[in-house]
Amino acid sequence: MKTMKKLMALLLAAMMCMSLLSVAAFADDPEPGTTEPGTTEPGTTTTPAYDYPLTVTGLATGDTVKFYKIIEWVGETSDKSDVAGWKAVSPYSSVLDKDTLKAMLVGTPAAPAVPPATEGTPAVPATGMTSELAGQLAALATSGGVDPDTLTGGTATLNNATSGMWMAIVTPADANTVYNPVFVSADYNKETGHEGTAAVSGQFADGVAKSSTITLTKTAENAADYNSDNAKTTAVGDTVTFTVNTKIPAYGDVYTNPHFVLTDTLEDLQLKKDGDNYIVSLTAPTGLQIKDAEHATAGTYDYEINPSDGGYTITFAESYLKTVKTVTDVTVTYDAVVTSTATKAVNEEDNTVQIEYSHNPNNQSDYDVKKDTTQHYTFTLDASGMGEGQSVTGKKTSEIVKIGLDAAGNPITETTETSAITSTETWQGPLQDAVFGLWKNANCSGDPYKTATTGADGRLSFAGLDAGDYWLKEISAPAGYVTDTTVHTVNIAAETKSVSVTEYWNGTAWSAENPGNGAKSCTYDTDILESYTVTIDGQKAAEYKFKNADTASSTEIQWENAEATFVENPFELQNTKGTELPSTGGIGTKIFYTMGAVLVIGAGVVLVSRKRAAE
Repeated sequence: MKTMKKLMALLLAAMMCMSLLSVAAFADDPEPGTTEPGTTEPGTTTTPAYDYPLTVTGLATGDTVKFYKIIEWVGETSDKSDVAGWKAVSPYSSVLDKDTLKAMLVGTPAAPAVPPATEGTPAVPATGMTSELAGQLAALATSGGVDPDTLTGGTATLNNATSGMWMAIVTPADANTVYNPVFVSADYNKETGHEGTAAVSGQFADGVAKSSTITLTKTAENAADYNSDNAKTTAVGDTVTFTVNTKIPAYGDVYTNPHFVLTDTLEDLQLKKDGDNYIVSLTAPTGLQIKDAEHATAGTYDYEINPSDGGYTITFAESYLKTVKTVTDVTVTYDAVVTSTATKAVNEEDNTVQIEYSHNPNNQSDYDVKKDTTQHYTFTLDASGMGEGQSVTGKKTSEIVKIGLDAAGNPITETTETSAITSTETWQGPLQDAVFGLWKNANCSGDPYKTATTGADGRLSFAGLDAGDYWLKEISAPAGYVTDTTVHTVNIAAETKSVSVTEYWNGTAWSAENPGNGAKSCTYDTDILESYTVTIDGQKAAEYKFKNADTASSTEIQWENAEATFVENPFELQNTKGTELPSTGGIGTKIFYTMGAVLVIGAGVVLVSRKRAAE
């Protein structure tokens, strides 16, 4: 009996020990993010859910997102390298030291809500998170990203995220958009009562992506524009005023090394000077300090301009870009003079402006590019060369030709010239050395705008012309011919068309069909020449058509096939063989007048003498 009592006592003691061990095991605070739904942690009256989904809203179609965990729960460690059980994930520990982490884990369940992010306002998730710190964290997010479970309707969702703070990096589908990083958190478990729990918990699982939209436009005006077409066509010597408008993204301190450079390249134009100084004006934003002799050290100036005859580059200082908290408009104005000396039928002045800018907070050396262009065209009557295009290389236009006739109206010579454009248009008896003037007024008063002399083929050439109306008159005929004083009306009419241009770079091939590995692109709209027509005295002397060179989206023009699409009916100006009487006021006329006067006086003298004799 005594033995049985002893056994019962030992069994009871063992059961009591097991019961104590079991209580001790469940009395420990559970690790946040591991408690199964439906159980209750000590000190709480609710059942926390550790699979709170993380969401990022405000995205555009085609954007992609990566989530990076930057703070995780590890529990208190023996070496106390954590802060109340929270620790920065490598490699973010290099900037999230213990003091920084303490500032972020404020230990109160009454954390302030995150204000909705608007354009130009960084989405900062919690006390202790600054835009500068956000930029440092984003710069470290080079690997280890997690794709969202769903990405639709402008929202990226990551389900069942483990406890901690997460950073979302958005890669825009549109190169015109720049995103700052977004910070969200999954169940920092404020309900557990842990000392030092985070200010951001499941209630802040939604983040709004803050974006900046980049625009770039270039416009042109010609104060001396001859035909009011907004400088689409110009004359050599014209001064064209250009305006460039763009926007600097809201970089702030989120970008540790922001980059924003504007470059403008001129072709067949020259940047205007005031004495020895080029004139390029940054008219907005106002109040910025340009780099000069007094402000030559980084940090003391906001931007610098490097100009040349062929354009300029404006580089904004990093120190300034870090102060840009809202999307900021930039306006640049300058004048350029049309300097083309080419004698092609159409001379293209192609001008390109581009910005190179940081667009990725975790790879700030990966710049993107945006472009815009303006095209201007200058014309030549009877050009010695047509310009680009394989089918017309070496050919020349013949809108106006001079021929010599005898008194019967027959060509003086049997020489026949044929148009280089079409094989059907010919003229016989070309006349050399006839001098013509081109005026901008119908009376042909004053000095001519331009002069030209016919060559052996009877052609004359007026280069550097704007489109519009002109008046043509012969100034002098070759020796032995009568000058034709008829005034002829000449009209050059140009038509342009809008094209959408996509340029590729960073790839093995630069085309839409084969952009190449890693190729990038930018798209912009611009106007190019579609056709131009020369009309003389209401008669169509020529019509030429163009297409995009190389691809349908190129800004370079190429002549259409000449025989198939060109019209050229050279307008014939005639000189008749004969002795030309001296013009009014010439010495020959004066002799006739003098002789007539002498004869009249002589006759009068004779009559008076006879009358006196008769008396």
